[in-house]
Amino acid sequence: MNWGHKIIIVFVVFAAGIITLVTKSMRTKIDMVTKDYYTEELKYQQVIDGKVNARTLSAPISITQQSEGITVTFPQELHGTNLSGKIKFYRPSDAAMDVEMPLILNNDGRQMINRQLFSKGNYLVKVQWENQGKPFYQEAAFHVN
Repeated sequence: MNWGHKIIIVFVVFAAGIITLVTKSMRTKIDMVTKDYYTEELKYQQVIDGKVNARTLSAPISITQQSEGITVTFPQELHGTNLSGKIKFYRPSDAAMDVEMPLILNNDGRQMINRQLFSKGNYLVKVQWENQGKPFYQEAAFHVN
């Protein structure tokens, strides 16, 4: 085999490698943090204000895991108040595993969430609520066993 054939073989192998890489990259699933990323970015000032307000509470929201479910507990001063908001369990590795629900607390300032809604792994819990017209926001890393 002469050097001309070797050059052609190198070019064909190179082209096949590039085509393989392009095909694999086009089939890779890419999840954005949110589908309305730019709209959410414009509302981010509310998140900043909510974090500042949440730091004024006597204690942060606690998230615990029992055999029957996951409990979100609010600080004592918010027990029995009329809160409105939402809880989002954001799964960075797969958007299809995100869990979002409205905030519905009992008289003890707790919300129990069914464990069957979750897969094992890491979540970022985002709690956003409003109390007497003031926005509140808290994030916490959480691992479901």
